[in-house]
Amino acid sequence: MQKQLFACLCLMLVLPLSAQENNAFYDVSSGVRYTVEVYAPANFPVGLTFAPDGRLFYNEKTTGNVRVISENGETQREPVLHLPTDALVERGMLGIEVDPNFEDNHLIWVVHTAVGTMRDYPSNKLIRFREENGIAQDVTEILSLPIETGELLHNGGNVHFDEDGLLYISFGDYGVAAFAQDTTTMQGAIHRFEVNGDELSPAPGNPIEGNSLWAYGFRNPFDFDFDPISGNIIATENGPDCDDEINIVLPGFNYGWGEDYECLGLGFPLGISDYMPPILSFTPTIAPAGIIVYDHPAVPEWYGDVFFCAWNTGELTRVVLNEERSRVLETHIMDLGEASCKLDITIGPEGGLYFGSVGDNAGWIYRLLPI
Repeated sequence: MQKQLFACLCLMLVLPLSAQENNAFYDVSSGVRYTVEVYAPANFPVGLTFAPDGRLFYNEKTTGNVRVISENGETQREPVLHLPTDALVERGMLGIEVDPNFEDNHLIWVVHTAVGTMRDYPSNKLIRFREENGIAQDVTEILSLPIETGELLHNGGNVHFDEDGLLYISFGDYGVAAFAQDTTTMQGAIHRFEVNGDELSPAPGNPIEGNSLWAYGFRNPFDFDFDPISGNIIATENGPDCDDEINIVLPGFNYGWGEDYECLGLGFPLGISDYMPPILSFTPTIAPAGIIVYDHPAVPEWYGDVFFCAWNTGELTRVVLNEERSRVLETHIMDLGEASCKLDITIGPEGGLYFGSVGDNAGWIYRLLPI
């Protein structure tokens, strides 16, 4: 029997306007009308990011390619970059982000699982390159975290920047739950760095001096974003057979995953003084994937709302938080028609939502466009 996910939470559906209105829908709760359409066919588009000039860069999980779509919606034939990538199970191309100073430096950051060799384990790596006329130049390895366990799961693997230009990166537990409770390892945590040329260093003011760790106790934090109102991170987390989560990530807090984990939902474990419970918990699991906090002026009704995709269900959920940004007031499953939202999600220059999905023999990038 499905567990009670959370108390006093109103779950509403958005309703289609009519069958004749060409994929147009109406979000009753916010009063926003929108359309959903295929923006471009894409091969397993696991990571999406817009450049300031309106181009959309995305990662193909299984091929090792970074591709680009022009502001007119045309996909460049040649990949921007190809990286030899181990794409077994949850490995592969993962997160992608443009540099905060992209307009000046044209730098792009990518997380992927590099193939192993006779001497080296497969490794999740942070790669940076300079984009010039749609082709990668000056490809540089910035960070590497070898997969010495041999596990194929829980890579995490997303990268984003805050408004101060500090770099954050997430790693899963690599299949070893104990890593998530060990603050001396990088696995099972979100880290914060200062970028100094080709080097990363733990950012000043991190919870542990000289340590890149920002928060820990994660199993597989697939994606995260920054709340424009509070400045805090909001992240997706994938549990075992219970407790998929949406978390508000605060510095130095423990998010509970580790050995002998007990399914708690929104409860508190015994013996963890610095524990932070999730704001949403899902059992049965839904595999939350990409997440964004809406911060575009195009739809003021959605400003500050959280949108996330779910791999298991293909649903796109909108979450309304309270003024203190500490708890959930409402959740609303967006009507996508025949589309699905299984991978990453981002905001386009016009305020639309762009999200990736994949089917049996194809993949797509969809666009949800307010009208």
